[in-house]
Amino acid sequence: MPPLIEKMNFPNPRSSALRYLLLAAACHIALTITIFLIGHFQLFPGTFDRNGIGLTFAIDGTSYQALASRMVSEWENNGFDAWLQMKSPLHCRLYSLAFATFGKLLGHNILAAEPLNLFYYLGILTCVYILGREVFNAHTGLLAASIAGVWPSFLLHSTQLIRDPLSILCFLALMVVSILLLSRDFHWRQALGIGFGGAIVVTLLWVARGNMWNIVLVAVVLTLAMLAYRMIRERKLLVGNAAVMLLILLVALLVPTRLESTTLVGSRVPVTPLAIPSSDQPARSESIWTSALRQFAERRDGFRFYKARASDLDTDVRFRSAGDIVRFVPRAAMIGFFAPFPRMWVQRGTFGLTVRLLSGVEMLAMYLLYFAVAYCLWRERRNSKMWLLFLVAAIGVVALGLVVVNAGALYRIRYVFWMMLIVIGSNGFYLTVRRTNSTKSRTSSSLVSNDAINRTSEISSFQT
Repeated sequence: MPPLIEKMNFPNPRSSALRYLLLAAACHIALTITIFLIGHFQLFPGTFDRNGIGLTFAIDGTSYQALASRMVSEWENNGFDAWLQMKSPLHCRLYSLAFATFGKLLGHNILAAEPLNLFYYLGILTCVYILGREVFNAHTGLLAASIAGVWPSFLLHSTQLIRDPLSILCFLALMVVSILLLSRDFHWRQALGIGFGGAIVVTLLWVARGNMWNIVLVAVVLTLAMLAYRMIRERKLLVGNAAVMLLILLVALLVPTRLESTTLVGSRVPVTPLAIPSSDQPARSESIWTSALRQFAERRDGFRFYKARASDLDTDVRFRSAGDIVRFVPRAAMIGFFAPFPRMWVQRGTFGLTVRLLSGVEMLAMYLLYFAVAYCLWRERRNSKMWLLFLVAAIGVVALGLVVVNAGALYRIRYVFWMMLIVIGSNGFYLTVRRTNSTKSRTSSSLVSNDAINRTSEISSFQT
């Protein structure tokens, strides 16, 4: 693919992107139908159930499917108000709407959920393309979206009834807003639209995935700092951009105090940004550091109950002080960026060897991509938009390494940060190909020139 990038002519990048998006939609629909048929006829009963839900890579989808089906029954039997009052994660509520709309014809399975999943999938690819185009160029955007679109495990997960596609789409949409604030000047009418969209995205992120809220706040604060740096550097007050940024910051601070972050009943993941004291312990005021330490410890303990115990990493580590967290950061970075490690690729896990082999192939691809990321970071070191993308991805990956003790759980949650790194790595590949082709072109020109000189000398000698 990379050599074609330099040769391909993109007179209208948006038109090319639209054609690739339609192709991606067709492939996604075909894959979903194939998975459903495999499950329906029980060709691989240990891998997919009759609803097409993956039993080895998205087992929580069975619980979400059951909850969404119950919500549809509650709506049909007791009305819309009863459906609205049911406790449910946001993504299950949305899947229940898909079941209520398409389920009568298709059943409560991944086929009925495909319109929603397809929207998530295409939205994610669109965000990846926009990030690549705005941070670098349209060629990079197309390449990054292509890589993300055919990433095997992500493609499989995008057909399932899980919360990840919704949260990935919302986070990438927030990053698109952040990048646009750093690259464009918005007038009041434009600022109103993008500010409203950013506020909605932040709200959805809190409701759908409140356990990643700290990373959301990091992204918002970094964007605010880089926007301030841009205005200082350009010596210009960007009123529209500043208004959008302040609105997003205000929503990010107020939403957690007004809305509850939805999680599946029985989940051990906290539903508020700070830990809630248990009912048998008296509530007491704590410092921010104490609350943050408790949050890290509780979230890390929550992943100890993950079903795929064969993929656990460093489960004996406990955080009892801030020093424990700081000392564990290098190990957390190694886990976040490189787990599952090569020795785990060929070991039989809880769900068999096939899943491990697939993760090994993808991790090897990511290891190679990291070299392209490093090359791009050096070549584009003055690109502040790239640094925002990289810092959010790197901080997110390290944070996951701190709290997620299971490589299987880490794999899925990490997709959104991998996609940001894929954007940067794609530009690294593009720069490498362009430099190689430029070198070949100069070499060819030099050979032609030398050949012309030699021919001229031969003619002069003959005339003499």
